[in-house]
Amino acid sequence: MADAAGSWIKVAVDGGDMDAYLAMPANGAGPGIVMLQEIFGVNEAMIAKADMFADAGYTVLVPDVFWRMQLRVDLGYSEDDRAKAFGYMQKLDFAKAIEDIVSAFKALGDHPASMGKPSFVGYCLGGKLAVLAGAAAGDPAAVVSFYGVKLDDNIEQIKAMECPVVLHVGDNDAHIPMDVVAVLKEHLDPVDHVDVWVYPGAEHGFFNKVRTDVYAEEASKTAMERTLAVLPKPV
Repeated sequence: MADAAGSWIKVAVDGGDMDAYLAMPANGAGPGIVMLQEIFGVNEAMIAKADMFADAGYTVLVPDVFWRMQLRVDLGYSEDDRAKAFGYMQKLDFAKAIEDIVSAFKALGDHPASMGKPSFVGYCLGGKLAVLAGAAAGDPAAVVSFYGVKLDDNIEQIKAMECPVVLHVGDNDAHIPMDVVAVLKEHLDPVDHVDVWVYPGAEHGFFNKVRTDVYAEEASKTAMERTLAVLPKPV
């Protein structure tokens, strides 16, 4: 990996080099975050979120998770793009993707601009991948999942983590039924290192400013505060 600010770099993984977007804070170093994409790829919205966390003092690496199918997928939110995005998700080799993400985690941990153990922050598909990669990596500083899908399949993995885990979900999320949220809360609310936060009226993608149809300003502000509360503090 080479020093960069708001640029694409290469991360060595099994079978080749994976592209990743790297955003660094103004002072050139901060706690690391491996940020994991929605099904729409590393698009404008993901880059904006990475830059936002960099502005808050973090060194953020966003792996191109779909790279083994198509390099640098960058989709919008039209019906055609949505269909393409679901196609990529359905074809994703999750086991290989987790290997790639853990390689990115290790590379970021070794980067001179990253301080301490990195954390995982993910959205939608990335919210699921953040949990899976956090369990596979073994020692992240924190795991934060925004509207991660089908996390009721990963309750034991979440319980077994030793780091703080935060799950953000809206109660109007079309992809995460409230009965699933109820199961998550039943099993995870008693666990000291896990917080499951539910945002009234918020929809899937509520933290995505580019998606003006679902973006929820107040929920996003609160979710950001709760996220920063568990991430390592920038110096």
